[in-house]
Amino acid sequence: MTKGVALSLMIAAASLTTTSGSSVAGPMTYTSPIGFVNQLGGSVDARVDFNSFGVDAFFQNSSLDVGPLSFSSSGPAHNQLNKVEVSPVTFPTTAPNFTPYAGLYLQTLSGGSTTVTLTFDEPTRAFGANFREMDRSTVISYTTQLGSQSITPGISNGFFGFILETGQFVSSLMFSTPVADGFGIDNILISNASAAALPAKVNEPGTLSLMFAALLGLGILLRRSRHRS
Repeated sequence: MTKGVALSLMIAAASLTTTSGSSVAGPMTYTSPIGFVNQLGGSVDARVDFNSFGVDAFFQNSSLDVGPLSFSSSGPAHNQLNKVEVSPVTFPTTAPNFTPYAGLYLQTLSGGSTTVTLTFDEPTRAFGANFREMDRSTVISYTTQLGSQSITPGISNGFFGFILETGQFVSSLMFSTPVADGFGIDNILISNASAAALPAKVNEPGTLSLMFAALLGLGILLRRSRHRS
């Protein structure tokens, strides 16, 4: 009798654990473009390096189309940033050999919030880029089917990328920071959401059936125990 009750309780607990484990974890993050691309199967859907720009192009309180995505900013402007930087280069370390890059400016909330948003032409499941002189407290916010999420890259210079779980995708990313900051972004890599990455159906009915079966078995065992006593 005791063993039967314990077994039923273990089955019920296991079914509850399975249910709670169905929640989606955070995205995979990368600080190496090689690992990022390898995880995507060795290829990406789009690349942006800004080399097609011949003159500075601003996106201060406006939108700028750069191919598979658009840049836009809102809030207090900056006379040297929130633009595709061609010449003169504001941050020499941002663009080795003075190649074009996008210069982003973010403002602290106390001075009037300035944010930069990247809007994708297609639903996107993976994003990566090279960053220079980015404040380590910079936050990347986005919304998936599960609601609003955010990532803090925690880097100043180098590559950062993330890949959402299968079935999740975003249409835009918003950069913000608790301090005023200007930084560069270049060599963007994008992987679009494919048909194979549509939201997977969670087999909740099967999990619930297992739990109810365990509870039913527990009830039968308890009833038999009462009859015997």
